[in-house]
Parts: sequence; C-alpha cells; structure tokens
Amino acid sequence: MPYIALHRSGAPVAEGEELTVDANYPVTFLAAVDPQRIRIRWGWGAVEEIRASRAAVTVDRA
Repeated sequence: MPYIALHRSGAPVAEGEELTVDANYPVTFLAAVDPQRIRIRWGWGAVEEIRASRAAVTVDRA
C-alpha cells in the first residue's frame, strides 16, 4: 500500500527534499515506508529507515 509523507502544514514531502532530523541533522527524504517510518539518506550517504516524527513529518495513505 503506498504512503505519502506530509509536513506539519499538510503539504506533501517531495522525494529528494531536504529535511532535518533530531532538530539539527540535514537529510534527504527518499520515501514513506509505512504509517510511522520514512526512508532517508544521511549527508555521508547512508540510507536508513527512521520514525517519521524524528523528521517532524507524518505519514498517511496516498
């Protein structure tokens, strides 16, 4: 089932958009994975799935 990440304003988060994790680490948004997780790429290249709340976004069904 496809998911979409949303900013607190309700605007969708675009693939490749820069987000901030844990209030001060810049990351690149890759995809919404499930209702609570997103996939991001850290500045040093590592890809990780994290809780959406760490990046101040929510995840909903597309």
